[in-house]
Amino acid sequence: MAPVKLRYLVQDIDKRSNVRWYVRVPGRKKVRLRAKLNEDGTLSDAFMAAYSRAVRGVEEEQGRPKLQRVAEGSFRHALTRYYASPLFKGHEAATQRDKRSVLDRYAVKAGPLPLAAFRREDIEKSRDKRSERPGAADKLVKYLKAFFAWCERERLIAANPATGVKKINTSSEGFHAWTPDEVRQFEKAHPIGSQARLALALLLHTGGRRGDIYALGPQHIVGGYFSFVQEKNRRRRAVRIDIPVRAELQAVIAATPTGDRSFIVSAHGRPYTKESFGNRFRDWCNEAGLPHCSAHGVRKAAATILAESGATASELCAVFGWSKLETAEIYVRKAQRKLMASNAFARLDAQTARKSVPLSAAKIIDGTKRTKSNEKSKPVGGFGGPGRTRTYNQTVMSGRL
Repeated sequence: MAPVKLRYLVQDIDKRSNVRWYVRVPGRKKVRLRAKLNEDGTLSDAFMAAYSRAVRGVEEEQGRPKLQRVAEGSFRHALTRYYASPLFKGHEAATQRDKRSVLDRYAVKAGPLPLAAFRREDIEKSRDKRSERPGAADKLVKYLKAFFAWCERERLIAANPATGVKKINTSSEGFHAWTPDEVRQFEKAHPIGSQARLALALLLHTGGRRGDIYALGPQHIVGGYFSFVQEKNRRRRAVRIDIPVRAELQAVIAATPTGDRSFIVSAHGRPYTKESFGNRFRDWCNEAGLPHCSAHGVRKAAATILAESGATASELCAVFGWSKLETAEIYVRKAQRKLMASNAFARLDAQTARKSVPLSAAKIIDGTKRTKSNEKSKPVGGFGGPGRTRTYNQTVMSGRL
């Protein structure tokens, strides 16, 4: 590994042999860089961005502005209490960081405003200002709903002003679900024995998220089953997954070099973090010519495959760890629609085939073709059943209606 050399960059090793990096600009306070280098010791984009900010004299504080002490009853004051609440601290660290990032940016202008003054139309205006980035707008609404719901439970406000605020991006289906052709394209680019192929197999045959897959190892296989607790909501509502290890996946694992505690490892034999695994899988997708595909899209593909094979909503919940049947029913309904469309066209093909078969010549009576059921002539006197009650011919009647 080549030494890292940048102007003003200094290295410090603490008593536990941890390497710390600082920017020491003459006449300014020393600034620590908390961003990390790449695993091979080269400069990462995040590290260079932190270095550049520090050199310009901008102190890095984990990418978020400091919350100032303000009057009680303001948005910012309630937000500070929210961050200290057991509810917020019960989220995973990554979720906390994401929520802080979104809400702190919103608090730059909204912070001094009275909490009780917020109305539904205020939230809608904030959403609409971000309409050019619908994903960011919808995320803000989602996090504000959760924040104001907590405020309502704590009796800081009478009602949640974000209730009823709709998403902008209602037509989006989220991450792209891989198609069978895309799976084959990835497998062609990454043969069995590669870490990329193993990652795809684990994602596809377990239905796990990237936060689960990167940590899976031999210790999670018990009696022919994968047994693990999902990473998502682990601290608030742990969900254990127990699914059989399929023979196809077992063959890929057996043919691939793996780590002692995690199947997927870097080129140096080290396990990935959740974030670094996501980045690496993105690289593998790009190498396969699939820049629009992602790790989460494989999970959606796995759910689609199981639903089309006839899995029920409850069975899908057991495999994917969903707590709401509504989520699984989305895949079941899509699979049923596809099946019903296939059945409809199959019946059409069968009907077309029947019409193409020549029928035996119809018997002619009095110059008119009749089938056996119509060979009987009408009673004398015209129309009428018993009692000579007049009834209209069905064909004539249908033509009038």
